[in-house]
Amino acid sequence: MYRFVDHTSELEIELEGGSAEEVLEDALRAFAELAGPGDGEEVERRVVVEASDLPALLAAWLDELLYLAETERLVPESADLALSGFEVNGLVRGRRGDPRPLVKAVTLHRLRFRAENGVWRGRVVLDV
Repeated sequence: MYRFVDHTSELEIELEGGSAEEVLEDALRAFAELAGPGDGEEVERRVVVEASDLPALLAAWLDELLYLAETERLVPESADLALSGFEVNGLVRGRRGDPRPLVKAVTLHRLRFRAENGVWRGRVVLDV
């Protein structure tokens, strides 16, 4: 589950899932909604993202999706992910398209990613 929270020139995404991988998958779906539909050829990309801690991993994951959208015109649709420590390894699936340039950057402002009472929660603010 994810929801958008309005900010001035920023967009906050609150994420919630039963596992850390679910939160990362929801972050992908939220990004895909912002990027817009891909209508071109199907694409798969293997990605490996590392960070110093879980919140930084969430930001780095979204940075990677933004990079793929900007450089390869890849609009993500789904991913098979494996999380080990502070590294996520996965196969991102999507389509080529013309992603909307709405997201300029992933910020570290109010960044959060952790388990709370058996539920994984994340929060990330995007510069739009």
